[in-house]
Amino acid sequence: MKSKFITLSMCVLLMGVTLVGCGSKKQESSTKEVKNEGDPIVIASMTDEESQIYGELMKQVLEANNYAVDASGVGTYNNSTLPRQSLMQKQVDIVQDYTGRGMMFIKDVDPKLYQTDLETAFKTTKEADAKNGLIWMCYSPYNNSDGICVKREWAEKNNIKDFNDFAKYINNGGEMKIAIATENSYVATAPTCIPGWEKTYGFKLKEDQVIVGTSDPQTMVAKGTDGIIASNCYTTGGALEALDLYVIKDPKYVSPIYSPSAVCTDEILKKYPEIKEILTPVFNAIDENTIRDMNKRLTADGENAADIASKFLKEKGFVK
Repeated sequence: MKSKFITLSMCVLLMGVTLVGCGSKKQESSTKEVKNEGDPIVIASMTDEESQIYGELMKQVLEANNYAVDASGVGTYNNSTLPRQSLMQKQVDIVQDYTGRGMMFIKDVDPKLYQTDLETAFKTTKEADAKNGLIWMCYSPYNNSDGICVKREWAEKNNIKDFNDFAKYINNGGEMKIAIATENSYVATAPTCIPGWEKTYGFKLKEDQVIVGTSDPQTMVAKGTDGIIASNCYTTGGALEALDLYVIKDPKYVSPIYSPSAVCTDEILKKYPEIKEILTPVFNAIDENTIRDMNKRLTADGENAADIASKFLKEKGFVK
């Protein structure tokens, strides 16, 4: 009897140990091990709608892959020179920037290489900036540059898809009045904007057809205010979807290519080389239509950047 009791007690004890062991293993598997404990990856982005969203995308996907992240700089830069300066001074590790910056900040880069195709523009900046210790890891396959937009209904009615069609319309005496926002007055004079489109596609606007100094030109287009038919825009702006505006295509890239890119210091990439593998598919998954919708939800629908990024990452399977 005693021996049976001892045997039974040992079985109960073993079962208890086994259960405790199983419970311990389950707890360990559900606990994430932070890969850079005490040394967070510092990321930052600019204040515009698109950059806020990309900042959140980078933050959330890195955190989902068990990296500690300092994202206090997301959506804080109000000047295009600041992200680069912060990287160069090692104040941040990763920023979202645009390929076209290569023309602005890197010496001896041929501007024509930004007027061919997305891949050439990206590679040009990537190769030129490597000597500066900055690594352009990946980019999204679209161009967010200066453009001209019109009501979608008007574009369809007049069979206008690109600047070749626009040129025919103007040259045939079509009515036109373009409003330019005060802060974008350069669109009227820069060789990469109206003068460049005129020269490249073969048309000429009259002085009274270009109105510079309006506060909300895209809304004026949508409402037909003061006979305004077109306005300047950024080609993936959130207001475009909200107002049902169409961006006239620029197949010859007179306005240079600006694709959103993830840029980091060579130091952080050497330390954590897998961050490139994590960020690249996220950037690759965002095309022109996707970002316009995301920008619209931030600008016009009242959603915040964190929620927009979270929904996208979950829908695409980048996070659970």
